[in-house]
Amino acid sequence: MLGRMLIRKGLISTTELQEALVVQNKTGKKLGEVLVEKQIVSSDKVNQALTEQNVRLGEILVGEELITQEQLNQVLTEQYLKNKKLGELLLEKKLVTTEQLEKTLRKQYWQKNGFWLIS
Repeated sequence: MLGRMLIRKGLISTTELQEALVVQNKTGKKLGEVLVEKQIVSSDKVNQALTEQNVRLGEILVGEELITQEQLNQVLTEQYLKNKKLGELLLEKKLVTTEQLEKTLRKQYWQKNGFWLIS
């Protein structure tokens, strides 16, 4: 997924990705490591892409100002104690609507797969 994401961002070409994948298969190194070593992309850009790929549901909801950081922290504590899904608890507490949750889950899915949605 990292390779596809970097291509979509215009940071590497398909050819560069293919070459890096060959090296990765031979060496067993991580793709990002190979791309940086071959000076195809900077480590900052690789780290940024990986960070963007791993955005959590709660972080998106706070970023979209649908809930506050304090509300997220409270629900995360409850989630740990009750072993329930975050979205389920947010709906139970009426902190978000079903529509807001579904939209945010879609955004999270696409972001994890290397696409960025414009709100």
